[in-house]
Amino acid sequence: GELILMDGGMCRWHRRKDGVVVIREILVLPQHRRQGIGREMVSEVQGRYPLAKIRARCPVADAQGTVGAGNVFWKYLGFVLVSSEGGINLWERDPS
Repeated sequence: GELILMDGGMCRWHRRKDGVVVIREILVLPQHRRQGIGREMVSEVQGRYPLAKIRARCPVADAQGTVGAGNVFWKYLGFVLVSSEGGINLWERDPS
């Protein structure tokens, strides 16, 4: 129940006991990117838990040392960077 599979992508999340939903993995295959698949999966998770705070963790930088594409993705979707620790950014979006 905590997995969404779509043509070209997948999303795995977990709803914690405190009601916060953590997106653990989101993957869109390269040939399917920039088609709204990632945004659709995040919307599906939010739709299942409309009152929940959604969180996602993302590496600060990729292997080459540049800003990870995931950070751009979360910011684009309206998530706010709430912390950065140990090379990992924590993004969060309230349901409102």
